Amino acid sequence: MSVQRPVPGEYYINDTGQLIKVRCMLYRDAEISMIMLQYQDGYHLTIRMDEWNWLGLKPYSDWFFGGKSADSGQEC
Repeated sequence: MSVQRPVPGEYYINDTGQLIKVRCMLYRDAEISMIMLQYQDGYHLTIRMDEWNWLGLKPYSDWFFGGKSADSGQEC
């Protein structure tokens, strides 16, 4: 499992194809403590950072560009 750090405002995709946005994060002692996620249907979910690692999310841009970064200079 690859570990992705959550980035507020970024979209991620899960194994079932659901698009999930990181809305905000709560820090405690300079470490990410809680993460608020928003699904496309508007449902909000707040999870702990250790739970984030088990979601198996991929950045949407990686999925959309087929594993190539958006600034790789290659056209789709």
